[in-house]
Amino acid sequence: MYILKVGIMMKKIIYVTGLSLTMALSACTDWLTVQPETSMTAETLFQTDNGVKYGLNGAYLLASQTVYGPSGYFGGLSAVENMANTYLYAVNTDGYNWANHNYEQTDSQKNVNSYTFQYPYKIIANLNSLLKEMEPHRDKITPEVYHMVRGEAFALRACCHFDLLRTYGPVPSQVDAGKTYLPYVRVNDVGNYEYHTFAQFMEYVQADLDSAEFLLSKYDPVLTTNISYTESTSYTWSYRKSRINYYGVLGLQARVALWIGEKEKALRYARLVKDAKDSAESWAQLQFKLTTPSDDVNSFTSTDLSHYSEHICGAKCETFDFSTSGWAFGRLSSSNDPDFGKVLYGEKYEEDLRYQHFWRTGSGTWYAPDGSILDKYKVTSITINKFSQFLTNSTSNCKDNFPIMRLPEIYFIIMECGTLDEANTLYQEYCAARNIEYVALTEGDRQERIMLESIREYVGEGQNFFTYKRNNVKRMIGATTDCSENQYIVPIPEAEYLDVK
Repeated sequence: MYILKVGIMMKKIIYVTGLSLTMALSACTDWLTVQPETSMTAETLFQTDNGVKYGLNGAYLLASQTVYGPSGYFGGLSAVENMANTYLYAVNTDGYNWANHNYEQTDSQKNVNSYTFQYPYKIIANLNSLLKEMEPHRDKITPEVYHMVRGEAFALRACCHFDLLRTYGPVPSQVDAGKTYLPYVRVNDVGNYEYHTFAQFMEYVQADLDSAEFLLSKYDPVLTTNISYTESTSYTWSYRKSRINYYGVLGLQARVALWIGEKEKALRYARLVKDAKDSAESWAQLQFKLTTPSDDVNSFTSTDLSHYSEHICGAKCETFDFSTSGWAFGRLSSSNDPDFGKVLYGEKYEEDLRYQHFWRTGSGTWYAPDGSILDKYKVTSITINKFSQFLTNSTSNCKDNFPIMRLPEIYFIIMECGTLDEANTLYQEYCAARNIEYVALTEGDRQERIMLESIREYVGEGQNFFTYKRNNVKRMIGATTDCSENQYIVPIPEAEYLDVK
């Protein structure tokens, strides 16, 4: 039996935007302390509309800076992404060891793993404080704010927990029913936290998502207007794609159901997201649409390389600057060979919208062994490009939003779980959007081909390791070694638990 040891450690910091303050968090009920003239307790802060909004904003800010973002621990430049063999690293470096699933080979690797484990729990601790302290003051908070804040808090708590389980938990087809894997922390405590079995953990994930779905169904503006209309700071509940909105919760319901093999449920929720419109009228618009070649206007400022039209929910990352982050030149593909595009996207890779938007190539001179020039303009490097518009003071159409979920995942769930006719209808639509040749799926090949399209789609977003893990793939694309079932379970950092006999 393992008991979580971060009981106090993970409760230390809460970030509250709007107040522009960093406040200390301890186990006491009066944990919130600012300057003496304005000091207040959690009970005081979380009994007003603005107070609970600030608390929720703080949790999202922490999430965007540490977990969900291009450089987040579940983001694009992360151990989780490295484990999917997305990038090229020199032999025996940390990245190389992550890619080959040789965990904890160096102290720096252990540190990264520790942060990957701790930061989601820090966000969860902030959310738990918010959920606990606002409840006794429900009569002082307007119903709309109560439902919206509480609904999003439950949703983000479920999302963080589920990503922890996808990383540190088992391959879903290989669950040991009697084994405890991770703690689902619903109430902060100064002591240790008990670990739960896979089934109990997933029950808690489901309960939080169900609560979020119910609460957000009452007031989320995406149910009465197009989500694009919330793209303004003047809107009461602004930038709904940068929060886990109502449709984001439905999408997470589909993702979770697929993970545990409940395909009918996954299909039902995925259809609700795909078919979502901004009203019941005949002229209503779809809430989310695939980015297509017609959206590509060959302009850095006009073409949205992150495919924002497809974002269902996410986290705004306004402080991330691609040009200074190390992404621009350091993030090489898993194969620096010029044929990498062909390996991942096929013979016509240069026509593929995903290759065009998500990668950038550099050219240089290639030499023969005798020193003679073979090609002056041959591709010599391939780097991630999909977040290149995340720039400080940028004038591009990019919204600086890191997607927690995008529309293609919804398509893939329906294509995997629905009838073959439905799968091919959506696949044909998807192929047109990505400017790739449509070849009908068959019952014998659709799961493998859908998985491949997912890998091509989600490079750099922290999702591909989970796709490989759910399907228990032995040899990932670009890998030189197999990945066993045991290697799919990232070891919990030694500093975070006690072995209790």
